[in-house]
Formats: sequence, C-alpha cells, structure tokens
Amino acid sequence: MQKDILDFQDRIFTVVIIVSWIFYISFLTGISINAPKYLEIFDYYVKIYVSLFLLFRFNPFTKIKFTELDRKIAFSAGIFLFTTTSLNHFLINKLVTVKKIIVDKTN
Repeated sequence: MQKDILDFQDRIFTVVIIVSWIFYISFLTGISINAPKYLEIFDYYVKIYVSLFLLFRFNPFTKIKFTELDRKIAFSAGIFLFTTTSLNHFLINKLVTVKKIIVDKTN
C-alpha cells in the first residue's frame, strides 16, 4: 500500500514539474500573455503540496527510508523556494514591463 502511494505521488510530481516547465517556457517565449497569472497560481498550489508532503513524510513521529521520491521532493522544494522568492518576482516584473513596451510600440 505504501509503495503504491509513493509511486502515485512520484508520477503526479513528475507531471507537476513538466507543467511548471511548460508555464515557464510559454511565459519566457511570449507564447502566452496569461502565463504569469497561471504561474503564480500554480506555484502557490505546488508550494502547498510540497510543504504538506514534507511535513507528512518527515514528521518526527515516524521513521522512514529515504527514497528517490524524497530526494526529488527535497531538491524541488529548494528550487521552488529559490525561484518563487527571487526569480519569479524578478522575471514577472521585468518581462511584463518589456511586454508592455512592445505592445505600446506596436499600437
């Protein structure tokens, strides 16, 4: 049962990572103007998921064997914390400003 849950979470987490990269790429390449809004919403829910996973999996009342999924989640937690606190804020502000300039020039 525990193995099935971890396999399911591993698959879901892989999909989440792929979707987040799609949002980043569509935002950076200008494919989607709405990507920053969706990226912020998506990042919020990913942070909630990762936080709950870490709290549940690494609580002080259980003993666990560190798995490949744990390694992925821990690494991604660090990446998400870094990107959402610094890079996302910078990218969203700068790229939205650049897009406004381009739209103003084309109109």
